[in-house]
Amino acid sequence: MQSHQEKMKNTFDRRIKEEQFQIDDLVLKWDAPHEDKHGKFDPMWVGPYVVAGYRGKNKFLLEYTNGVLLERNPVNGRYLKHYLS
Repeated sequence: MQSHQEKMKNTFDRRIKEEQFQIDDLVLKWDAPHEDKHGKFDPMWVGPYVVAGYRGKNKFLLEYTNGVLLERNPVNGRYLKHYLS
């Protein structure tokens, strides 16, 4: 059972792509709560936000551009993309 779990973890870890975000980068966040309730031309990305810190390999703390922390829970890197102004 343990070897099977290790095999499954290795398979999952191979698919994970570690995002390259630095502190003070501007990013957009995927609007997951409104994913099913949007119109054809509604934006699916909200922001920009500033990367305030990170927890672990691929979890990031975000803050508004005025310096107020967005939420206490970190956001997974796969729900973020770089903001190009």
